[in-house]
Amino acid sequence: MLFVMKMHTEENSISSLVSALILAGSITAGQIAFRKLNNGYLNLSEAMKIGLGVTVIGLLIGILYFWFQSTILDPNSIDKLMDIEINKAIDQFPEITDEQIAAVSRSLEWWFSPIPLTAMMLAFGLIIGSIISLVTGLIVKKSRPN
Repeated sequence: MLFVMKMHTEENSISSLVSALILAGSITAGQIAFRKLNNGYLNLSEAMKIGLGVTVIGLLIGILYFWFQSTILDPNSIDKLMDIEINKAIDQFPEITDEQIAAVSRSLEWWFSPIPLTAMMLAFGLIIGSIISLVTGLIVKKSRPN
């Protein structure tokens, strides 16, 4: 939807919130489905495994779509993102020199290359997914009576 509206290169806290809510809903749905299949019981470690599994699947889909979008649908999107970051640096530090801008640009080229960007997306996504899995797991869990 953001791509169709040409908003895919803009920073938008609402889209980040919606993404987190979709992830939380997906994790919770998986945990509840597992609990139903397990006679109504779910311990925290099972909830975490399910949550991280859902997170990894979602991350893989998201990363594949991101690379499809940035290489086929809009090949200039990485350049647009880099320009946005350079403009932010210039706005934040108006006294920045041309040499410093060039250094920032070189650094951004490395960070926006496929391997570092994918690794960063995976790491950040797994951290967020772990936190959401823990919170939803604590809410959804139901221990077996001893």
